[in-house]
Amino acid sequence: MHRTLLLAVAAFALGCKPQSKVTSYEVKSDAPAPATAAAPATPVAPVAKAPEAPKAPVAATPMPANAAMQAEAASFGQPKWAELPAGWTAGAPNSMRKGSWNVAGPGGSQAEVAVTVFPGNVGGTTANVNRWRGQLGLAPAADADIQAAAQPGKVGADAGQYFRFDSTDGKKAMVAMMVPKNDSTWFFKFMGDRDAVNAQTAAFLKFLATSQIP
Repeated sequence: MHRTLLLAVAAFALGCKPQSKVTSYEVKSDAPAPATAAAPATPVAPVAKAPEAPKAPVAATPMPANAAMQAEAASFGQPKWAELPAGWTAGAPNSMRKGSWNVAGPGGSQAEVAVTVFPGNVGGTTANVNRWRGQLGLAPAADADIQAAAQPGKVGADAGQYFRFDSTDGKKAMVAMMVPKNDSTWFFKFMGDRDAVNAQTAAFLKFLATSQIP
């Protein structure tokens, strides 16, 4: 019986012993996860822009004369021209001109004579002189200065006025005469390289003086 009592006590002791408890823990890190380093971008070389080709200068084209303008020019009679001076040759035909000549000067210099006619006074002396000045790059002049610069001239028996202009760079020059007749105005313009104009001015004025306009 004593043996039986011992076994019962042992069994009771084993039954009353608490079982070991297994505890699991989840470990979290307070530090943020390192960001994945982005691969450095490969620098893109700038695309070289091809240089633009220089634009060709736009050639000035003469204003075409319409049918009415050509008919008006044709309505005036044709002048009787004197003998051409040495070094003058006929210029290209022009429906608006009554005369056109190329003039050769010293050292290969060149100039041109152009003759036109229009009804009325075409704006008057001051407007026409300033138009001529503008063709040489000169600023407009006052009416008093224009009148003071006028020189007497003639075409045959018809009296007029002529003016002399030089460009500011001294390379170009012009001698131009206007002659009123029969409610119209005749224009005689001699323009080009200064050397040619200087050498042929006397011949130009003599040519006009010995010609006739209708």
